[in-house]
Amino acid sequence: MTRVLPTIQSSSFFSRRRLVTLGVVALAAAAVVTPKPARAEAACTPGTTKRIAFLLKQQTAFRYLHADVPFFQKTVEAAGYKVVFQSAENDPNTQVSQAENVITKGVDAIVIQPVDFNVAATMAKMAARANIPVISYDDVIMNAKQTAFIGRDPKEGGIAAATAVSAAVPKGNYALIGGDPGQTGSTKMQEGYREALAPLVKKGDVKIVLDQYTPKWKTEPAQAHAENALTRNGNHIDAFLVSYDGMSLGVLQAVRGAGIKPGSIPITGQDMELSAAQAIVEGKMFGTLWPAPDEMAVRAAKVAVAAARCETTKTETTIDNGSGKIPWAKTPITLVTAKDMRPSSARTSFWLKPEDVYKNVPAKKPTCK
Repeated sequence: MTRVLPTIQSSSFFSRRRLVTLGVVALAAAAVVTPKPARAEAACTPGTTKRIAFLLKQQTAFRYLHADVPFFQKTVEAAGYKVVFQSAENDPNTQVSQAENVITKGVDAIVIQPVDFNVAATMAKMAARANIPVISYDDVIMNAKQTAFIGRDPKEGGIAAATAVSAAVPKGNYALIGGDPGQTGSTKMQEGYREALAPLVKKGDVKIVLDQYTPKWKTEPAQAHAENALTRNGNHIDAFLVSYDGMSLGVLQAVRGAGIKPGSIPITGQDMELSAAQAIVEGKMFGTLWPAPDEMAVRAAKVAVAAARCETTKTETTIDNGSGKIPWAKTPITLVTAKDMRPSSARTSFWLKPEDVYKNVPAKKPTCK
């Protein structure tokens, strides 16, 4: 049975099924936008397979095992759908093949965390030809129309980390170590670092002596970046802004290898993995950005189910991915330092157990209520 989509309401979007065309216009500087449709009469046919594909760039990191996968699966299954999981292990070509496979077999919606935001456009276009709604997850797919983007604003995270570190260390040499250059989660966070530091750079108080990306978010290359920065600057690095905890641990190893006491140089990260959380409460790392993958996964699952059913759902804003503005269901990103870790570890016990976080400093362990 074919349905006709109703007129778009404030702060909502429609899934793009069966050749639905949707124009979205953001209100400048507004926290919540009111999308305006170019055409609201197009027909939308709900999916019939009761399957939703979740294509992840990888599935073995801590966050995927403890948040993205279980929270997405629980939410989708509660709605009466089955999840088809695929993990590309950071290979963009593998991800394209996986997308071809799920499209051929048939699904009602596809949620994609792209390995490479440009290559992923191929997948979005394949799905569009099959009239399957596509949702970008965690990292927006560039230059291809899609139903929505679900994720945090990495630039905001970069600004938060750089602002906090520069307040503690307002002068000196800064090293910026980003993640994969093919992902906006990395490139936008790096933009955030630069934007926050720009006034200090202009004054001459801060000098950016390293600004590098790290393919596949690997620990070893990040460690090599840090070692090179330390060597070139006679060990005079005053802060490391790093975009992932696994990379941060490599930077910490480089600091130790240079004979510098851990904790004497602020190091940031992202994802609040156990080893980083322990380093933070032990005073060896400055902080980590918490991207709330649990909230992100639940939100993505609800949007995917709504898209599969041709139902409406709300978003907070829009984002321009090069093909126009698409609805953006924005999830939080928060800097967690040692002082924040106590309430955070109690609040997110599904993620990290306080006894594990404070294993080496039990006197600092919080009492969770």
